[in-house]
Amino acid sequence: MKNVFRVRLLNFSNLLEIEGARTAAGFAALLEAMEYGDQSGMSDEELREMCIMSLQDLDPAEAAYLVLKRDMGDVLRDGQARNLASEMLEEKLWEEYADSKLHERMFNAGSLLYAAFPRTFPKPDAVGVQLEVTAENEAARELLTASPNESFLVRLLADGMGSDAVLHRLYGKELTGISFPNADEVVWIVRTEAISTDAVRMDVISSGYWLDALEDAELYESNAYADDIEMPTHERAT
Repeated sequence: MKNVFRVRLLNFSNLLEIEGARTAAGFAALLEAMEYGDQSGMSDEELREMCIMSLQDLDPAEAAYLVLKRDMGDVLRDGQARNLASEMLEEKLWEEYADSKLHERMFNAGSLLYAAFPRTFPKPDAVGVQLEVTAENEAARELLTASPNESFLVRLLADGMGSDAVLHRLYGKELTGISFPNADEVVWIVRTEAISTDAVRMDVISSGYWLDALEDAELYESNAYADDIEMPTHERAT
């Protein structure tokens, strides 16, 4: 049986930063890397403000290098961090970096650098959408879990976009096929809250590159499914 969902867009918002993405401990570690000195007695907000002010004392490219090394030293070699620090001055690496698994982390680095140098680094443009998703049949209800399958979630989002949306143009075959291995790279953060036995409220955050096309969606129907749900091929087609 084909899944049937009714999806209502409750809120669409542009985000300069992702709340909670950088903790007080993270700011403290950056201050330590910049040899700030005694941090005792600082509130979380003071740590953030002092981190931004300390970054402003550096050359922008050097500040970017420091943030990338602190945030992503586990996946970037020193030379890579140096090169990317220069690229960040002009490019939105959270959209353009070749390894899309790192886009969310690139955004968080870019967000902090923009806060320190708003005239130098590209403006962050993540998007947060809040959806009310109602299952119209039993098959659909089984997919409305606390941790929804990414392939299901991306297909659900795509059903609210026009055919010219980036998601459809780049992943048309995956959206209508049986396997979407890159789905987890499209959605950065998802939080769900049950509002009835048949409906959930979803908060989704990702790049505007993927989600901008949802801005004008109000109410739409979706037949989204997850990769691990077997369906006849003719029922997968849109």
